[in-house]
Amino acid sequence: MTPFTRPSAVDQRGAAALAGSRRVLVTGFVGAPPEVVVAACDLAETIGAAIDAGDPDLARAAGPTIARVGEVTADREELRDRADLVVLWCCDPDAVEPGFPKRFIMPPLPGDTARRVFAVGREPAGGMAADVVHLPLDPVHAVDAARALECLHGGLEPQHLADPVAAVCRGLHSAITEARCVAFVTAHDGAAEGLEPWSIVRLVRALSHHRPAFEVPLGAERFASFRACCTWRYGAAGGIARAERAGAVFLPAEATAGRLLARGEVDAVVVVGTATAEVETAIAQAADRLAVVRIAAGLTATMRAEIEALGATFQAGDVPHGGRA
Repeated sequence: MTPFTRPSAVDQRGAAALAGSRRVLVTGFVGAPPEVVVAACDLAETIGAAIDAGDPDLARAAGPTIARVGEVTADREELRDRADLVVLWCCDPDAVEPGFPKRFIMPPLPGDTARRVFAVGREPAGGMAADVVHLPLDPVHAVDAARALECLHGGLEPQHLADPVAAVCRGLHSAITEARCVAFVTAHDGAAEGLEPWSIVRLVRALSHHRPAFEVPLGAERFASFRACCTWRYGAAGGIARAERAGAVFLPAEATAGRLLARGEVDAVVVVGTATAEVETAIAQAADRLAVVRIAAGLTATMRAEIEALGATFQAGDVPHGGRA
């Protein structure tokens, strides 16, 4: 840790808030680089805090999708360079990540292979060329459609499958059968049951046994560095009830940022950089009983120095307890 000499007033107020709290949550991290996450983990261990980035996949009651099923994913460049069939599954990629279609779907494939694009959902996807095939489907039927496609792929006939789900499945199954490489583009929500991501992961995994097939989950890159650092350090990608290198407790759906705040189990929060909208809402709702210390998003070196200074001030033990930032 960087040697600490002169604590600023901000460092002292923040350290006092943490010292006077019974339990602290370290959160934020949206788009944070690895160096910042590592420094925040050091801080969390110093103060015995819980740590979580608000990744909705970790808030599911049954645990992360990858732990239950096993994901088959690929980089965006893999989609751009290989997939001759792209399925936009109940999402508008341009709305989630502006410019995504132009960068990764619309460029032509190498050689003379044509790319086909199907947009499955209530509305056609935006930011796309006019030749995209729209298959109308209410998102409430997405799980049924994914399971039916898995059955069709396995040579089974789905029972009691009514339109429009049947029409979507027939058309998409035919396109998948003709494709060389299939990419599903998704943007799963934070629904607690997690059935939609589970159904798509199962479908993609089944398809991948017979032809190259993978999922490109949009929004997942927001937590990429946090997932990697925490998995390496604690054996889990978040939902850490207490940050300890040896014996950290992983409690998916229990020790996530939103749940800890909603249940009133923390009385101080360190927000590193940018937090998810859901976490910010939970902080706002608990504002009357919460001390909030913010490390403003900025240059990596500056953020890391601010985190280290806060930890050093806390360790120094010369700050008044019971303060509020």
